[in-house]
Amino acid sequence: MTFEEKYKKDPDHYKKKVFKKQKVKLYKIKHWIFDFAGVLVESPRILTPLFQIINSDLGTQISKKDPFVYKHRRRMSAGRISSRTFLEMIFEHFYDPLKKPRGALSPKDVNIEYYLELWFELYSRATDLSPEMAEIIKRLHKAGYIVSLLSNTYDIHAKSNELQGFFALFDHVFLSSEIGMRKPEIEKYKYVLKQLDAKAKQCIFIDDKLMNLVPARKLGMTVIQFKSFELFRDYLNELGIEEIDKDLKTRLKDQYKHYKTTKKEYKKAKKEYKKAKKKYKKAKKKRKKKKITYLKYRKLKKRYEFLKKVYKHKKEDYKHTKKMKKATLEPRLKLEKPAKS
Repeated sequence: MTFEEKYKKDPDHYKKKVFKKQKVKLYKIKHWIFDFAGVLVESPRILTPLFQIINSDLGTQISKKDPFVYKHRRRMSAGRISSRTFLEMIFEHFYDPLKKPRGALSPKDVNIEYYLELWFELYSRATDLSPEMAEIIKRLHKAGYIVSLLSNTYDIHAKSNELQGFFALFDHVFLSSEIGMRKPEIEKYKYVLKQLDAKAKQCIFIDDKLMNLVPARKLGMTVIQFKSFELFRDYLNELGIEEIDKDLKTRLKDQYKHYKTTKKEYKKAKKEYKKAKKKYKKAKKKRKKKKITYLKYRKLKKRYEFLKKVYKHKKEDYKHTKKMKKATLEPRLKLEKPAKS
């Protein structure tokens, strides 16, 4: 049983981890990975109108939900068959010229090239890249992030997207039809991480389908479900990075560096203070018994008092930067649960 089948059988079991608050270490993020349809463009439901035209032309009764169609759509998405082969199989399975109604085309007129071109044209007209999302991707680039695309798609759709220049927005493009793996197969996410030479905690993954977020979250990626551009901006705001300026990554890195320096100085001051305190207490006892000179005792006492002040100051600095780190560098992100009907 595939993960997709397991998910559909008991989705609530898998959603629990996705809806838990995510601790996002922003200073470790290097990669942003986007889905395509449903995120950068509205999901173009092309097969339904394509099948309607074919049914009208040939007198067939092809449905997107037909088990035969569903099975081979998945194979096409995984690159196991081409869009051309898919259409050939569809025609062979559904088209029976002996049962054609009046007005249907003759067998010799079933032209694969015509329907491939029609499919390509329908898809190309239906895909309109979101200018707002394109702008965010450009800003992420300018800020120094690596931006990738991770999409389940057919070869004919991929060809249209490439010709329209959509893929040029990304540093890396991972298409199911090319790599032979589909979301939500966890192996696809592992493959992408390996190709990027990245750890899951360095990645933020955006997809419109919860099912596709589950494996990514399981691996340790930060995940965001895309429902609308407005909600996506709200999530960025929750992370404290709604305004993606060119200095964002550098600023986060510098803030974390400052936190690490403050922590190091605090630990050093604490260690020196405890050491001085221990020596001072011993000297105090010895001074009562007049086993050390007053001058030596006074020197140890002054050092202890000085290091005590330094320690308190460093401790306050550390507490402040730790608080800032939690608020600005390690925000919590909680996905919005769908309303119960």
